[in-house]
Amino acid sequence: MKKRKIFALVVSIAFLVLIFYKIDFGELISTFKNFDCKNLIWIVIFYVLSLYVRGVRWKALLLNDKKYSALGLAEIFTAGSMLNVFLPARAGDVYRAYYLGTIKEERKMKVLGSIILERIFDGICVFLILLFAVMMYCRQAWIFHLAFGIGALFVGSLLVFYLIYKFDKIDWIFLQISKIFKPLPEKFAHPLLTFTDKIRNYMNSFMQGFQVLDSLKFTVISLAASFVIWGLEAYVSYLIVDSFDLGLRFAAALFVISLTSFSTMIPSTSVFLGPYQYAYILALGIFGIEKSTALAISAIHQAIYMIILTVLGGYYLLKCNISLKDIEKATEES
Repeated sequence: MKKRKIFALVVSIAFLVLIFYKIDFGELISTFKNFDCKNLIWIVIFYVLSLYVRGVRWKALLLNDKKYSALGLAEIFTAGSMLNVFLPARAGDVYRAYYLGTIKEERKMKVLGSIILERIFDGICVFLILLFAVMMYCRQAWIFHLAFGIGALFVGSLLVFYLIYKFDKIDWIFLQISKIFKPLPEKFAHPLLTFTDKIRNYMNSFMQGFQVLDSLKFTVISLAASFVIWGLEAYVSYLIVDSFDLGLRFAAALFVISLTSFSTMIPSTSVFLGPYQYAYILALGIFGIEKSTALAISAIHQAIYMIILTVLGGYYLLKCNISLKDIEKATEES
């Protein structure tokens, strides 16, 4: 077992200890029984719609390239999301880059760059949702600091990548590094220069995924689509929480979607076991909901998402005809 898998397991166990410490199992079971299926059809419709909009956004991030369709990209995204749930190390994102690189003969690192930019746009949108929720409904210091910390991370990341892309100094930087290695003996210099050249090519291909930042039109479309996506996901969260008839306002859904989204950044085992559930408990705890109740709602929420992604993602994975062995191999190489 690799070190990162061991670390992810330790993180999950630590969160599970926090979750189940002094939990009321009777209330946990009774909460499951209170789930009302009245909103289920709308939950499915709006969540599937958000998956399609993600395809629209990805097409915009790829500068509306005619060899891609929004529906096709949505299918690839859905299959990748399913793999992200069940496999560690964001294997689904690697699959998306692997698939377009293999089937569409696209540069894998360029596709990966567009996926990273997509994640940054997601982070900025969710940060703004969380900031709005904090300003309007909750001014607790810990969540206020969390919101600005996350905002600094994603906005800062966008600024850094934008500057790297605009100044285009990758070749110059690696040229200076090569000058350091060239005076070394041949047996040391050759492998170091070869490795340096490979990294330079990877970096140049990766930064091509940020070409959309040169287009105001497609950057605006990508950001607008991001807000639509997270608006839909927030409404789905509201419908799920509302199905338990706790009398919570839409604000609760804003905290749920924000904190659970950021929790998936924390290393953990498959199905985001531990961080996701604890984030749900923190979000609903703001509104006085007991830990056992929040845990039951999080389990239902995650189960609905997993069923939708498994059915659709599994179908699209078979349709794309790429084996799990290929994905695992690509993940190991990344």
